[in-house]
Amino acid sequence: GEDHKTGQAEDTDERFDRLESWARQLFPMIEFVEFHWSGQIIEPVDGLAFIGRNPLDKDNIFIATGDSGNGMTHGTIAGVLLTDLIMGRENEWATLYDPSRITLRASVEFAKENLNVAAQYTDLVTSGDVDSTDEIKPGDGAIVRRGLSKVAVYRDEQNVLHERSAVCVHLGCIVNWNSEEKTWDCPCHGSRYDAKGQVIQGPANSDLPPVEDS
Repeated sequence: GEDHKTGQAEDTDERFDRLESWARQLFPMIEFVEFHWSGQIIEPVDGLAFIGRNPLDKDNIFIATGDSGNGMTHGTIAGVLLTDLIMGRENEWATLYDPSRITLRASVEFAKENLNVAAQYTDLVTSGDVDSTDEIKPGDGAIVRRGLSKVAVYRDEQNVLHERSAVCVHLGCIVNWNSEEKTWDCPCHGSRYDAKGQVIQGPANSDLPPVEDS
C-alpha cells in the first residue's frame, strides 16, 4: 500500500502511480481510476494494539487504540478482552495487549522512533520550500520563511492566498504540504490540517493559528 509516515513523503504522486500499476497487473480489466486517497493508522512499535486499562488513569478507564490497520481483528479482541476486564474475569490476552507493556524490542524501536521525530525539528531552522508566495501556483501550497517564523501558505483556485503558522499546535513541529490531498501534515506525530489550516486529524486538537498569532 506504499506505506509512509505522515508528513514524510515528498513523492505522494509517484506512490499512487506505483499502486495503480500494481493494481492493473492484478486486475487488467480496470479502465480508469476515479478516486485515490491515503488512510492513516496508529501503529505501536510492536505492531499490537493497546487494549486494557489506561496507564496512570482511574481504574475504570479502558482504552482500545493502535490497531495498526487491523481494526476488525483488534476491535473484536477488544470487545472480548475489555468485557472480561470490566467484569473482573481473567483473560489470557490481558498481558499481551496491556497498554503499559514494555519489552526490550519495543524499547529499541521506541528509541528509533524518537530519533526520527527529533530529526524533524531541524525544519525549524531551515529555509522555506519557496522564497516567495509568487512561486506558489493556484491549488498548491508551500512553506515560506519570514524572519524567524515559517508560514504555511495555500493559494486557492481563485488565486487567493491563505496563510497560517506552519508550526503544529501539538508539539511544535513544522508541517509539510501534501500536494496530492492538499493538506498540511505534521511529520512528528501525524496531525493533519486542511489547506486552510483547519485540524482534521489529531493528536492536534485545534487549527493552525493565524500568522499574526503565531
